[in-house]
Amino acid sequence: MSGLIDVHCHILPGIDDGPKELEESLAMARSYAAMGFRAVVATPHCIPGTHSMPDIGLIRARADMVREALKGEGIALTIFVGMEIALDPLVLPLLQQRRLLPIADGPYLMIESPFQRFPLGWEGIVAGIRKLGYKVLLAHPERCASLAQKPSLVDDIKDTGVFVQVNLDSVAGLNGRRAQQAALRFAEKGCLHCLATDSHDSRHRCPDMVIRTAEAVGALVSREELQLLLKVNPERVLRGQDMDAVLLRQTAIPARPRRRWFWFS
Repeated sequence: MSGLIDVHCHILPGIDDGPKELEESLAMARSYAAMGFRAVVATPHCIPGTHSMPDIGLIRARADMVREALKGEGIALTIFVGMEIALDPLVLPLLQQRRLLPIADGPYLMIESPFQRFPLGWEGIVAGIRKLGYKVLLAHPERCASLAQKPSLVDDIKDTGVFVQVNLDSVAGLNGRRAQQAALRFAEKGCLHCLATDSHDSRHRCPDMVIRTAEAVGALVSREELQLLLKVNPERVLRGQDMDAVLLRQTAIPARPRRRWFWFS
């Protein structure tokens, strides 16, 4: 499968917990190109109210640096920019101050799901973001621990009108059985819009996640649905358009991946 778009990655050097040096960014880009990706969205972490709030100008400058290096190396990969913004009440005033970066300067704002529990009043934060005219792309909510204690939280998330991005390694069970089960619940509820690698380097949390997870993902969705999750809907994100959700067609937990490439070829 070619022409893929990764809406969530950490490819810019020296900003967050992604690559420290430009050469590692280039190694990631080579891997992306080899896996059939034509574009990625660089989404460095932004945690409101902390020192982990990268300046928008810095993000754009690092992206330009990577683009120039890609051109020099002959690597065919387009870099778009955004932020992975922690879900926090400060998001609303920061948006009004234009200190947060939407994906590709469009209406989509990537909001990072908390890993433990959603904060009190999170629905109001989401509603406030949408009232300001943005579309929320919720990053890897399946990894939030509170979904195990409260499965109905999936319905609550869907009811807020957000779009959901699930990590490929979660679907394959590489983030644990609870994250895998939560990922499948989003699909069962018709609230799965994008799959992404959430890559941070070229070796471990990396672009070849599409191969590592091919068997598990292919056991759940058809090739056409994969096109929607990895190509069509990500393109709609870049264009600022609404996305269609995928409904799970098989409820059984897939086996752990064994590096088969049947849907990837």
